[in-house]
Amino acid sequence: MKYQDMLKRRKGDLVPEPVIARISRIGKKFEVYVYPEKAYQFREGKKVDIKNILAVENVFTDARKALKASSSDLKKAFRTTDLYEIAKVILKEGEVQLTSEYRKKLQEEKIRWIINYIHKNFVDPQTNLPHPVSRIEKAMKEAKVKVDPLKEPEQQVKEIIGQLRRILPLKSGQVVISIKVPASAWAKVRSLLTGQGNILSEKWSEDGSYVAFRVELPIGAQMLILGKIGEMGGQAEVE
Repeated sequence: MKYQDMLKRRKGDLVPEPVIARISRIGKKFEVYVYPEKAYQFREGKKVDIKNILAVENVFTDARKALKASSSDLKKAFRTTDLYEIAKVILKEGEVQLTSEYRKKLQEEKIRWIINYIHKNFVDPQTNLPHPVSRIEKAMKEAKVKVDPLKEPEQQVKEIIGQLRRILPLKSGQVVISIKVPASAWAKVRSLLTGQGNILSEKWSEDGSYVAFRVELPIGAQMLILGKIGEMGGQAEVE
């Protein structure tokens, strides 16, 4: 049976339609068929068994033509021929195609998260009361806010609040937090903090094993940040 026929059969059995995840190395493309929702859960750091992400257990140089990658090319590109390890690299570092339906679903989820975040953490300075959700939704449309479906909402909310303030008065108190995280979490934490507030300082340890931040955040963001930092094996303290 051809791979395309097998994928059609899976689709007919109400299994989500697979998409292609790919990466380019050693001048060649390497592709795998994956289920989009589970693939993006994995990219977001959620615990998903790689075996449940792969729709077909092969690495291809051209998935649509079912052209398998050779063992020698896999060894050169990934230093292993282990399918699951290679798939993890492709998912973490490569590109995952999205169906328009799934892209829309991701975007709607992130828009809803951002609206609820603003509703819970900001108030109208004239009344000191939260803006109704419907008013925030209307302001986002008026401001023509663009929400990236492939980017975590925590990393977008600061910029979006700046856009909304041109239309919607928003007030929130500020808090300064000291944060210490392992070096392995640096990029993800920095992106998270940049999307939430203002980084006041950033200092690496002498041995490079950890990095310390001081960051100014809206009061309403502190519980989110404290929780995220804890999940990443770091420490955080409100000053």
